[in-house]
Amino acid sequence: MIDRRSFVVAAGALGVAGLVPRPAAAAGAPVSVLYAGSLVTVFERSLVPAAAAIGLDVHGEPRGSVELAKLISGGLSNPDVFISADPVLIQGLMGQGGFASWYATFAATRMVIGYSPNSPFAHSFVQAARGERKLVDVLLQPGLKIGRTDPALDPKGYRTLIVAQLLQRESGIPDLAEKLLGNARNPSQVFPEETTLVRLESGELDAAFLYSTESAVRRLPAVELPVYANLGNPALDKTYQSVSVTVDGVTRKSGAIVYALTILNKAPDPEGAARFVEFLIAGRGRSLLTAAGVRVLAPAFSGDKAAVPASLRAALGLADAAAPK
Repeated sequence: MIDRRSFVVAAGALGVAGLVPRPAAAAGAPVSVLYAGSLVTVFERSLVPAAAAIGLDVHGEPRGSVELAKLISGGLSNPDVFISADPVLIQGLMGQGGFASWYATFAATRMVIGYSPNSPFAHSFVQAARGERKLVDVLLQPGLKIGRTDPALDPKGYRTLIVAQLLQRESGIPDLAEKLLGNARNPSQVFPEETTLVRLESGELDAAFLYSTESAVRRLPAVELPVYANLGNPALDKTYQSVSVTVDGVTRKSGAIVYALTILNKAPDPEGAARFVEFLIAGRGRSLLTAAGVRVLAPAFSGDKAAVPASLRAALGLADAAAPK
């Protein structure tokens, strides 16, 4: 039996995969949001219904943020809003073709090891959570099946590689990352984001590298990673960024993990986009994110203030910014 949530993601993905740029918004057309797949549960279960309750029809399409950025830059998708799990990807859109002019970070998370309560290794993870066993030793047990996302398509995927390198450096085990993960795109471990969660919940996977937001909203038990490796403390950005990984010729680094959003310069419905962003960062969406385990931040703005819709400037702390020309 296929989990219903898989259909939710598949339906969204088909909308993007049609490879047809979205035309100008017609009256009553939904606000189109491409968003990081790690937010799929809170987005579909909470944010979309709550937005509908205030008259906002929102159509969300989740995928890995790298893949979504490529769809936008390639002209294959023209959404109103893009929510990325890595601000660097929006920075790329700002410099490549002028697809965006600004972004704001608004939420944060950290990496954890989620595990299945149905796994034969579940008790080992409980022991690790209690500090009775080393997490690295638990992960290296023969036969343990680990899941993760594709580092070429998803920031969590390349962050998993970075986490493994940070763990390796502190463990004293020279080849720890390879022992844990194999090669960067190891097909026995790499799955689409939502599929990874479903496989973990069913017990098909024993453990997976997740964001804490995912484990919380899906009520999956998880073991905390050491702070030097969990990409969750901005004070340790220099430590996190001292490691880089290269996948398909692209080198990636990561500081502490934050989510960022922008309204695209050619958004078909900029007014609806501004309403949705305000709902997300200053309205009901903010409390729904918090309830789902997302660590909500005060928005931190970067880019061209004049490009921000006037109705949104106050929510972004830009009330005194010049009006858009």
